[in-house]
Amino acid sequence: MIRAVILDLDNTLYAYEPLSAEAAAKVRTFICGRLKITEPQYEEAFRFGREQTKRQLGETGASHNRLLYFQKALEYLGVAPMPLSLQIYEIYWSTFLEKMSLRDGAREFMECMKKHGMRIMICTDLTAHIQHRKIEALGIAEEINFLVTSEEAGVEKPAPEVFAFCLEKLKLSAEEVCFIGDDLRKDVEGAKAAGMRAILYRPEEPEAAQFAAMAEEILQQNG
Repeated sequence: MIRAVILDLDNTLYAYEPLSAEAAAKVRTFICGRLKITEPQYEEAFRFGREQTKRQLGETGASHNRLLYFQKALEYLGVAPMPLSLQIYEIYWSTFLEKMSLRDGAREFMECMKKHGMRIMICTDLTAHIQHRKIEALGIAEEINFLVTSEEAGVEKPAPEVFAFCLEKLKLSAEEVCFIGDDLRKDVEGAKAAGMRAILYRPEEPEAAQFAAMAEEILQQNG
């Protein structure tokens, strides 16, 4: 019997890419105007900052920290990183969070699961602070019983330690949990390797219909 559902956050409960593109464009415009540099110059610096951060930190939650990307980008440009790196970090995330919206059918799905006695967890890569802010911006904090981030777990999906940590928090066996996410390797294959049931969310398909079908599938499994 399924007693808990674990949901990925980014690209599963909301569309990540359009928000990231809009927020990044706003930062780029601001920095190019402020520092009197060209867009290619900024993009080169940002790529350097992002790649250096990931090389240094590897597969950890902190490797996604945009404050580090921006700090290193400014250093690459020969600009003192404070306080400008924090300023553009806030520009990025305020733009991103302001425009966030829950996918159609996601709230109804969670309400259905809770109605049938299931607990809901979010398991997501990235840092805890910004994922908490996203959950608040989506208006679903009251629906979530547990949260696991790769920052807290110390490793990223599909590392088995992430899924083991989820089960430890839930105090359930793998057979009692269903994992839903948009990444076949990280979410679905990772969860199945841990012994969980798993469902792939496909961002390109109709949202509400998918969430309704997933709810039906889980309830059918419970008889």
